[in-house]
Amino acid sequence: MSGTSGQQDDLPRAKPQDREHVDGSNGVDGGNRNDSHDGGPKTKRAPMAGAFKAVKNFLVVKLGLDRPTLTTMLKGGLSPVIGLAIYQSDAVANEFSTFGYLAGTVAVLSLSVLPRGKFIQTLIFNLLFSCIGAALAMLILWSALQARIHTQDVPDDPSVRRPVYNSSQSAVSAVWLFTNIWIVNTIRAKYPSLNIPSIVYSILTNIACTYSPNITSYTALASLVQRLLTAMLTGMAIATGVSLLVLPVPSRAVAAAQFKASIMLLQGAVKQEKAYLQSLEREDMFAVPADITAATHLEDEDIKKQASRHKENMGHKQTQAEPKTTAEAKAIKETMFKIRLLTGKIYADMPFAKRDFAWSKLAAKDLTTMMELFRAVVIPIHGIGTVIDIFQRLAEGRGWITTAETPLEVLAEKNEDKRVWNEVMKQLHEPFEELSVAIDEGLQHTGMLLEILPRPKKSGQKEDGAGADVESKGDLVRPGDRGFAQALKEKIQAFRSIRGKILHTWAREKGLLTYEPSSDEIETLQFPKGDEEHRPDQGPLYILLYIDTLMEAAGEGVLRFVQFADSKVADGTMSRKRLIFPRPKVLRKWITSVFKDEDKRQENNADLFDSGMSIIYMGDSFAQKRDPEHLPPTNAWQRAGNAVRGVSKFFSSEESAFGFRCACATLTVGIVAFLEKTHVFYQEQRLVWALIIIAIGMTQTSGQSIFGFVCRTLGTLVALIFTLITWYIVDQRVPGIFVFLFLFQAFTLYFLVKYPQFLPAVLICSVTQVIIIGYELQVIKIGVALSTSNGQPYYPIYELAPYRLATVAGACLVAFIWTIFPSPVTERTWLRRDLAATLYLLANYFSVINETLKSKIAGTGGDHTHKGTPSHLLTKHRVRLFGKLMLLLPSLKQHADFQRWEPTIGGSFPRQLYEDIIQRASRINSYLTLLSYTVNGEKHNNNNNNNNNNQEGEEKEKAEEEKEKEPWCNLLAEISPTKDSIICTLTLLSNALQSGHSIPPHLRLSRPNDLRGGQGGLSQVLNNNNNNNNNNNNNNNNNNNNNNNSTTTTTSSQLLPTATTTSSSSLTMTRTMTNKRRRNDPRETSYAEFAVLQVCSTLICDDLQGIIESVSKLVGVVDFSYSVSASDSDSNSDSGIETISGTSTGSSGSSSSSSSSSSTDSRNMMSRMRRNKTT
Repeated sequence: MSGTSGQQDDLPRAKPQDREHVDGSNGVDGGNRNDSHDGGPKTKRAPMAGAFKAVKNFLVVKLGLDRPTLTTMLKGGLSPVIGLAIYQSDAVANEFSTFGYLAGTVAVLSLSVLPRGKFIQTLIFNLLFSCIGAALAMLILWSALQARIHTQDVPDDPSVRRPVYNSSQSAVSAVWLFTNIWIVNTIRAKYPSLNIPSIVYSILTNIACTYSPNITSYTALASLVQRLLTAMLTGMAIATGVSLLVLPVPSRAVAAAQFKASIMLLQGAVKQEKAYLQSLEREDMFAVPADITAATHLEDEDIKKQASRHKENMGHKQTQAEPKTTAEAKAIKETMFKIRLLTGKIYADMPFAKRDFAWSKLAAKDLTTMMELFRAVVIPIHGIGTVIDIFQRLAEGRGWITTAETPLEVLAEKNEDKRVWNEVMKQLHEPFEELSVAIDEGLQHTGMLLEILPRPKKSGQKEDGAGADVESKGDLVRPGDRGFAQALKEKIQAFRSIRGKILHTWAREKGLLTYEPSSDEIETLQFPKGDEEHRPDQGPLYILLYIDTLMEAAGEGVLRFVQFADSKVADGTMSRKRLIFPRPKVLRKWITSVFKDEDKRQENNADLFDSGMSIIYMGDSFAQKRDPEHLPPTNAWQRAGNAVRGVSKFFSSEESAFGFRCACATLTVGIVAFLEKTHVFYQEQRLVWALIIIAIGMTQTSGQSIFGFVCRTLGTLVALIFTLITWYIVDQRVPGIFVFLFLFQAFTLYFLVKYPQFLPAVLICSVTQVIIIGYELQVIKIGVALSTSNGQPYYPIYELAPYRLATVAGACLVAFIWTIFPSPVTERTWLRRDLAATLYLLANYFSVINETLKSKIAGTGGDHTHKGTPSHLLTKHRVRLFGKLMLLLPSLKQHADFQRWEPTIGGSFPRQLYEDIIQRASRINSYLTLLSYTVNGEKHNNNNNNNNNNQEGEEKEKAEEEKEKEPWCNLLAEISPTKDSIICTLTLLSNALQSGHSIPPHLRLSRPNDLRGGQGGLSQVLNNNNNNNNNNNNNNNNNNNNNNNSTTTTTSSQLLPTATTTSSSSLTMTRTMTNKRRRNDPRETSYAEFAVLQVCSTLICDDLQGIIESVSKLVGVVDFSYSVSASDSDSNSDSGIETISGTSTGSSGSSSSSSSSSSTDSRNMMSRMRRNKTT
């Protein structure tokens, strides 16, 4: 459904002239051209055209009333109208009797507006739960009737409308009702995809149990269950017909719409990043505010206002003006957030698209390939946006956040570095301009060939014919033409050839290069290895390589996407449609996945009832505590004992507690139906619908409950107004009533399409309209006498509607009370748990990436494209973790939004700390994704090199591989403590947030070589590769032998006359190594990739350090420090004893700085004790 609701929302507009980046059209300019040619009487049409365009812009852009949204609204309003309209038939009215409104109600709950895959899954479970509910209803009514027969002394009088009250029958029915509601809501909490089926089941059992005290014969028992089941199945059949026959929405269409929106967002993101990088040619890239990051969720409005007020208050202390790059940075940030959000939706909806029966062109495996290729394009484009954050970190690390008190030498250093970067960005202007155009056209080409994007109309075709179009086109290859892939490949290769020039420009501006070398001298130029003056330049070099590598990776990702699209056209896949059947393995996996914990995630949640909050399976090791009192079972008797213990574990689970709350809330109202003095009142006032509202309105957290209580009450009030208008505006004429009911139902569904978090309120609003209108139409059809035969008095609509409002409001109040009583499960608790789960997933994600890197360097992973290899398994697990994080991170924002509705009792909620952790966790996820993309080594797969001249035998090749692999293995061993430290820290922080326990003191990270310099173990790799290159050159030329020493001496003096070094690295080694894999062996690791690893690892450590500080403020730090009380020293001076006080734990707000001074305090204490002892 999300794919049909206008996912191609507007991109954030930094400037009015950037609107063409959003929709790729020039409609406004076209309108101006038309107006400029109008003359004479035609000018009168201009105001009308402008007004029409303004109205269209308001409806489509502001309200989002595009074609998919209107289709969904009109389609959704059709099902309940048909359900009530068929009751006007005499046969249907005789069959349903007083349950005619139930068909329309179930038609609403069946959600016919869902895409086909999700609807079919919901329909199957609705049918299953309805049949099970009917069977249990028969059992409930039969057992209650048996209790009545065996305990009744006086037989019932058939002439009396109401039977004699029987306490045993009522008690049995009440017990059955409580047990059923408990069990079904426990299942509902454990399996989110069974949400709607659980509500349908609850409706049937609630009606059966509360009508049970009035059942006196087996005939009435069977008649009641038959009418209930028939009405429900009729409503489901109507919804099925509307979903599958009236403007059907295949799940593949949803996937196509999401891919279309994603391509448009990527095109806009590339243009925005180009504008940002071009602005760095003249602006101060180090003046970007700290809250501008490309990999975080959107801040709330009040935080933005608070930040702006703080900036205004501190403005007089700032010497740097607000940079013009801020608008571009904000636009990039918002676009990246939309891309991440849409990526999570694609990941969740893709399984339904693969399971769908469709008349289409692409097979299920093609959709999987498209998803992988799309991910390979998104990651580098998203990574380019992180440059904003990188420059901010660099400025903070070097102390370049300037104020009025900043020393002049710091300002001079900053301005000099700014000048260097401005010059480098000028060199990047033209290549990135061409590359961004190539990426944009490549995405356009892919979308057109795969029929995701429409083909543009060719200009001049109508007037001048095809010949004029060919002449105007010339040799230009446009998207959609043959040979476009080759043209794109040439543009990427041209960008690759310019990278060396960019590096030379940077080195020359840094003073590492004092002259322009010739092409023959480039390979012999050297970096001075021991130069401390230029040691900090290693970080900027990493950043420059980081930008270049991601630019090239984005182009190569688009190239592979283009090649895939061309292959589908070449093999005839896109030539015709065919009937697509899902494989039996896919169907079998789908059926079993619904009830498996490992697959209990958003992709199987077909009803969207969670309002955007995802339930993700973390694995067996998360939040699972081993029993220290029991070892794993070893025999049948011990396993049987574990099964018995599992029963108590089930009843003590959170899901069972939620089911118990729902049962208590239901009996709070339902008990009225089972008491002798109130059961008549229950039937007359139709309180059974209060039980239905409770079943719909119960939520697991108090924040959702308060929000839901307000929304559902307002929704019922809106339904009351709509029903009165529907009934009286047409003077109670039945055809007009159906027309207005259809319009109001469609209007209600607008909020479901655009704001899925309002789904319960929208359902209650729609159901309330159906109940009120359905009952009044029932009275018109069968008469007042038959309508009141069930003991319910007749109310005109102006009385019935307020009664319904009071019933729904009371039911929502009861649901709210039982959500927070006896102890609330707050939204803030869920937020903390979800944050813990996020950190745990990040640790798992990083661990898989680390193992992938180890297997890649050791050569033990195999080919990731072959199933069963370690590399394939790691890739599969890595993609699964990526999808879970894409679903869970937006869920954190949803929890953060709902927690506002919870009243704060006691201290205020530390919202800023949670926002900071969410923000940093989002950024870490982005950096880990870049690490995964870089480590996986999928980017380059060129097999076009001619290796006939380099065949030297297998033994020599293996020896060379081992020789080249050795320094990288040593480097991996050097940086492994950093990787292990990150994994352990993330796991420790996750456990601290999950349990609320304090974290240990002195929690330090083993950091990699940061952005400010230091090569570390990298010099060994550079020297080894440099020597290998020189040896290869010597062997090829056969003219010189071992000229490294003379080259080093002369080049060092030319490069930096004041530098004295003993060994060096080639200046163009960066360029050589970035191209080395393409020229020689695709298995070799490049220096540019190492630069990406270094940048990402440094940024991860920075954000992880911030998370440590925030978590320490939330849960506290264990404090083992001791201090000497000076106040008691005077009183104890006679005996020479000083009072010593200390604490073993500090559970609230103990900072790490206080813990870091514990060793100093301990040494002072021990010296004083020894001095006192001597005295």
